[in-house]
Amino acid sequence: MGNILLEGIYDLVESPLFCVVGFGRVGEVTAAELSSMGVDVSVYDASISRVRAARELGFDSHLVDVIGAASRIAHDCDVAATALPSGVAEEAIPALINAGSRIIVDVSYIRDPLALHDTARERGAMVVVDAGLAPGLSNIIAGSVAGLLSLKRLMIYVGGVSSSEDVLGIVASWNMEDLVEEYTRPARARVGGRSVLLDPLLDARSVEVPGVGVFDALPTDGLRTLLYTMSDVDTMVEYTLRYKGHVDLLRALRRLGLLSSRSYVVEGCTITPRKLLARLLEEKLPRSDDRVILYVSGEGEVEEGYNGRVEYLLDVRQRELALDKPVLTFLTGFVHAHVAYESYLGEHRPGVVPPERLSAILPRILRALERRGVVFRVEGA
Repeated sequence: MGNILLEGIYDLVESPLFCVVGFGRVGEVTAAELSSMGVDVSVYDASISRVRAARELGFDSHLVDVIGAASRIAHDCDVAATALPSGVAEEAIPALINAGSRIIVDVSYIRDPLALHDTARERGAMVVVDAGLAPGLSNIIAGSVAGLLSLKRLMIYVGGVSSSEDVLGIVASWNMEDLVEEYTRPARARVGGRSVLLDPLLDARSVEVPGVGVFDALPTDGLRTLLYTMSDVDTMVEYTLRYKGHVDLLRALRRLGLLSSRSYVVEGCTITPRKLLARLLEEKLPRSDDRVILYVSGEGEVEEGYNGRVEYLLDVRQRELALDKPVLTFLTGFVHAHVAYESYLGEHRPGVVPPERLSAILPRILRALERRGVVFRVEGA
């Protein structure tokens, strides 16, 4: 039995069992952060090397096929904090719901998380989705901004980039296959009151982040639940930030077919260009010394006849925080852990809970981040 150690942020409570399902880059941070709060943590993963790594760090760890072990996880865990590759998560989350998990907090990518709502509600499961940095903290901020303004325009800009400003300019801080997928997946957005699909490369543009600089901005599919929970917002787009020249590089790769999912046979071996590119990125990119920029801007009516704007801006580098892992990985796992704990503490709401519905927890998360040296600049109404 443990206690919360973050004095002034959380009250002291008896410790539940949190199970981190998936001990990859993000899951490791999630487990470490939960453990630092004083709660009991178990790890479940399908990789023997990751299970061994978790045990070396002192975690009670289990080698399992997550989908096959769904009933065991549901029975043993008060909270399942899932951090899985997107392909696995699409099957694992429904399996955990059907197995009877009471609280699931997911940081993986699921194409249509709201489709799980009815089943989750029937099963009594509270499923908090997109509980990372962006989507995740960006949604929580958006929910908070919507409480201050009658939102008409919401723009989210997020970038995990290298500290060095070059054309490639990225760090292998998360799953590279998911990264390549992000560059090729149409981005759902709303423009002028109409739902649209934007192409990440054809619809990319240049944007200036106040006080930070000018970047390439690619529309990416991170709005997700916001498109439904904030359907009255006229214009809403999420952009991924990259250093200048990155979009031209990606366009060249696409022309060459290296973003294609088509299979080719080369000297008797079947090769998919997209998977090959992801593998090369995994091998060639640096794994540290990154930088995270998150800029959320909301515009709308404060009161009748008066329009206002609220902005949240973060620009932080790994070296500034003296982290032993990329700051993007750290922030994603950090938010995941705190949303998981807040979900346990708060009201149990069966069904899918989008992160923008958790805006009440934003002050506590921001205070927890400040204690780690991560400080947002907030301006506006």
